[in-house]
Amino acid sequence: MRIFDYIRPAARVLRTEGLPLYLVFFVTDRCNARCGHCLFGDGTVFPDVARELSLEEIERAAATMGRLLFLLPTGGEPFLREDLAEIIGIFYRATGVRNVAIPTNGSLTARVVSAVERVLAACPKLTLGVDVSLDAVGDAHDALRGVPGLFSKAVATLRELQRIERRVPRFNVNIETTVTSFNDRLLDGNLDYFTRVLKPSAVFTLLARGRPRDPAALDVDIERYLAYAVRLERALLDGVLRGYRHFPGADLVNAKRIVRHRLIARIARERRCLLPCSAAGSLGAALFANGEVYPCEMRTDLPLGNLRDFGYDFREIWRGEKAARARGAIRRERCFCTYECFLTLNILFNPRFWPAVLLAWLRIKAARAEKAAVDLFAPRGG
Repeated sequence: MRIFDYIRPAARVLRTEGLPLYLVFFVTDRCNARCGHCLFGDGTVFPDVARELSLEEIERAAATMGRLLFLLPTGGEPFLREDLAEIIGIFYRATGVRNVAIPTNGSLTARVVSAVERVLAACPKLTLGVDVSLDAVGDAHDALRGVPGLFSKAVATLRELQRIERRVPRFNVNIETTVTSFNDRLLDGNLDYFTRVLKPSAVFTLLARGRPRDPAALDVDIERYLAYAVRLERALLDGVLRGYRHFPGADLVNAKRIVRHRLIARIARERRCLLPCSAAGSLGAALFANGEVYPCEMRTDLPLGNLRDFGYDFREIWRGEKAARARGAIRRERCFCTYECFLTLNILFNPRFWPAVLLAWLRIKAARAEKAAVDLFAPRGG
């Protein structure tokens, strides 16, 4: 992605109104895992293939969305849609999106690799990331996800994607860990294994949220979460983890993650709004598999409309009366959560957080410069 592509969205710092820059698209509700922490475990969504938007429907809707900065195709398990690569291609052409990240449980190695190769071939200017979910090591991971043998399949997927990563600079494969009460005691051991054996570009965290299948998943020890976040930060500064790379502003995104970890810990501790949400219903949107549009995946109590009822005109829904009422409710209620994707928007588009992001960015740059100097003057063998 070129630096020019960031200029137009930057104006939204001053004026958040307009079409969203960030779209979370639940391409399917189907999933082949049974995670206790699933945020839709209460049955908010239903795995009905017949309800899923078709490629033709997606193409009609995407043509009305304007320019997107970021697309997150999710699920369910997004790679259960055999046309996932084609869906991404539609958004690439229709919205000009240049950043896409896809989460996966890693169970469908061949399908994941095929889809990634097709996307990279069809979208030559796209920066693509795939985040493979690993919540523990070995059988412990399988138990958390409810699928025997899932850990070995996920690792196989990670390895195959790392082969692509080595030859395609604009592709990143990362590990993503959902932190729950079921694995918060395993985090340190997880990270040791990830960095020593699997060697991903980055390790990301998601804090359990929503209405999970097992509500006990939400009872996370926040001090353990924060201690783990500090270890991730140290690994990034020491060069053990590389984080995002290969596009303008990559280290800005890495810096934002450092700030976001601390913000999430504060929100989880204090259970109150620490910053106004300019993401939900303004800078960001959530599109569900059946065509329902929401201001945020966490606010399914505020439906904005279904694309099928509006002739697939996203603009009409976004500029409608329900959308205006939803934005008003989010402001009045001082809505808050720990949802990482939309907290990203709230940090990057809120000048109050820029000094903290800048400081984290400078720390990353300084650490890399120091490491480069050490490497330069290190004694060579022979």
